[in-house]
This record gives sequence, C-alpha cells and structure tokens, in this order.
Amino acid sequence: MTLLQTGNGEVATVALALAYLAVTVGALVLLYSLYGYVRGLLADTYRERWWYLGAGVGAAVVYGVAGLADVVASVPGAPEFQVGAMLFFFLFLAFGVRDLYSLERGEESPVPSWGPYVVLGGFIVAWWVGYALDAGAFVHAVETVGLTVATSYTIVYAVLTVRVEEGTSIAAVVRHLLPALVCFAGVVLAEQLGQYTGVSPAVVTAIELVGTVLVGAFLFTTAVAIEQQGGEVRRMYDRTTWRGESL
Repeated sequence: MTLLQTGNGEVATVALALAYLAVTVGALVLLYSLYGYVRGLLADTYRERWWYLGAGVGAAVVYGVAGLADVVASVPGAPEFQVGAMLFFFLFLAFGVRDLYSLERGEESPVPSWGPYVVLGGFIVAWWVGYALDAGAFVHAVETVGLTVATSYTIVYAVLTVRVEEGTSIAAVVRHLLPALVCFAGVVLAEQLGQYTGVSPAVVTAIELVGTVLVGAFLFTTAVAIEQQGGEVRRMYDRTTWRGESL
C-alpha cells in the first residue's frame, strides 16, 4: 500500500501509518524511560534482569518502523521484518518477565544462563534460513509456534509477577505493560486467523489497526508510569517536604 491510493484505501493507509508511528514513538519513549529507571532507581540485584525487557521494547521499535516502511513506501522485506520483530518482542519479554518472577520468589531461574541465547539463536537461525530459502510454509510454522508459545508465556508470567511484586515499582511497571502485551497478542491472533482461516482481510486489518494503536498508547503510558515512580522516589527525599526539620 502507498499514500498514492485514493478514497477509502487512502484513509486506511494513513490510519495504519499513524498506528505504526504511535508504536514507534511509544516504544522509543519507553526505551528511554526504562534506561533511566534501571540506572537510577532499581537496586543492583534487579538491574541485570531488565536487559531482556529493553531488547523486547527495542523489537517493538523495529516493528513500528518496519510497518511504516511497508505502509508508506512498500519497502521489500518490510513485512517479514515486522513479523520477526513481533516474534522477538514476545520472546525477549518472556525471558525478562520470567526472570523477575523467579528473583522475587528467591528462586534460581529454571533456564540455564546460556538457555535464552540458545532459544533466541535457534529462532533467529530457523526464521532467517526459512526466509532465505523462500520456504514460506516453514517460516509461517516458526512464526506461529514462536508467537503462540512466547505470547502465552509472557502474559501468564506478567500476571504472576504483578501479584508477587504487589506494592513495588516493578509491579507498577509490569501492570502498565500488561495491556500492551494483551493488545499485541490480539494483533497476533488476528493475523494468524487471517493466515489460516477464511476470515475477511478487512476484519483482520481493522483488528490490526485498533490493536496497534492501543499498543502504542499503552507503551507510552508505561513510560509515564515509570516517570511517576521516579518522581515518587525523588519526593521521598525532597528536603522541602520534610516535617519537623529545619534547614
């Protein structure tokens, strides 16, 4: 699709472009806020567990940019990058959220330290080999299996982490990120249904449009929640609000 289309097609194209722009901006703002949150607020014990989440948010940036490239300029390969970015968004977040849950419960991660690299590397190799060999059925199978498992795994452990971490800044951040995960899962489900069933492409596009806009909005609100957490911590040490103290 290009912006040279007219009528309803042009409206849909502009709407999709704005939706992908919202995801790109929301993910970039969240990535910036996460960096400050990890460096300035989190205790040392928790810091190393957050790079997976940062990588997942970075994948959301790639998703938004690839979507813009496809909608605005029909760049070759952009749709494949978009699907791959969606897959790795959930894969990275799955490992990140599971690690946070294990840490708070005092558990060792059930996955060896090299495990995530093997899984991620395996998906990267499988996806790119299938794409390079133009094995469409194999690529779709990798996408479907990876998205189904990673999406379910991430959402389940996001809910569990919020319950275990209740009252902490981590719970606040994950709670705000959870709606973005659910909306992204809706986009995934719609695309998979469109791929394997006879659902109307118009329905798939409509769900994708609404879901993508909501993903961008929730990524941005997660960044706002992080900034609020930082503000609360700074106010705790604000000398202008202390009671019974003199300067």
